[in-house]
Amino acid sequence: MTAISGDRELRSTTLEEIIITEKDRLLRFIKERNDYIRNLPEIEKKAFIESIKKIKESKDKIERLLVKKEIKRSIDDLLFSFEELPIFGKEYWFMKFTADDGSRRQFFLTFGRSAGDIEVNGKYVENSRIIDDKTEGYCVSWAYDEIRRGITDDLGVIEVKNERVTCSSKDMKAEFHGSFPKYVLDVSNSGEKICCLDIKEPSDSNYNSEISEQFRGLFGYRLANLYFDFRGALFEKDFSGKCYAQKVIVVGPFIPWKWSRIVFRNGSILTYYIPNLEIGGVEYNIYNSMEFYDAESRKIHRFKKVKVYEYPSEKGDKRWVVTTEEGKVFMVTKSYCKESFSFTNNFNFRYIENLVEVVDFQVDTGDSVVTLQKTGSGLGMVEDTSGFVI
Repeated sequence: MTAISGDRELRSTTLEEIIITEKDRLLRFIKERNDYIRNLPEIEKKAFIESIKKIKESKDKIERLLVKKEIKRSIDDLLFSFEELPIFGKEYWFMKFTADDGSRRQFFLTFGRSAGDIEVNGKYVENSRIIDDKTEGYCVSWAYDEIRRGITDDLGVIEVKNERVTCSSKDMKAEFHGSFPKYVLDVSNSGEKICCLDIKEPSDSNYNSEISEQFRGLFGYRLANLYFDFRGALFEKDFSGKCYAQKVIVVGPFIPWKWSRIVFRNGSILTYYIPNLEIGGVEYNIYNSMEFYDAESRKIHRFKKVKVYEYPSEKGDKRWVVTTEEGKVFMVTKSYCKESFSFTNNFNFRYIENLVEVVDFQVDTGDSVVTLQKTGSGLGMVEDTSGFVI
């Protein structure tokens, strides 16, 4: 017993030392940031404070509980605009399209920019400035269509004008345009049409969009999400299903998170989000939530205490086992393709998009027990992240 007690004390001391070291490192970064701001020339300091103030002042436009008419206007204002990013600011668009025909086809488009210099996937992106409605940024697009198909992973130019946002890299051009509740996405690569998708509001207006904002001090975020249906063509073949389109402005560092969005054959959707801090190999959840939209009842069920267990396999794929409080949710997903990203700016941040299919699934909603027999097959993404970047 003494030996066990001593071993525990040793491990506890080691963990405490690691926590103190990581804490001191973060505090040094915060001090350096504050000193940097404090030592700015008065004109630049004033501009920095004003840029933060402008983002906060737009709060009235994106309150979560706006009436529907105001929500429509606010979503388009956020989708088709640039923000004046302050230091540590980031702005990006993320679009995910998942087939509902029982196949494993998915398509992804991501592009964005940062207020500071950053290295993305080994390519250096300089501090972006908006000139004539255009700015420098980075763009990644890829798809799974029986096989993984890379489309672009390169520096690009982002243009926002007249309810249209366009991202152009060396060979690819993507245009997203329209107004709530109808949009269009056109993507071409080296003159070849990749996709043309009509994106429209689903029949259930209770689960179609979201706008949100949270700021504390100088850090925070604002975002717009569209949970829409789509129909069109991908690589000259019919392509339809569920679309998840997002525009996000973040002021602050990227920290690790667990996120997944699963689309089931009958239109049901499960999403979880768990941002966390990792100190000395130990994870501390900042937020923990799961939502399950039951397409049959058209009800949204929310769950807490989400736990995600990851299991690598010898074949190179992974499995994730997901549970919630009192065993109300049990889900197993298996990966079949992935795309990796790296971000470097003083610190390193790694982000992996894993395409997954659902192997096992059960949700106790209180009214009924929902399984794969009711929902049909499930398909989606699991995001793996690690590290830290400002």
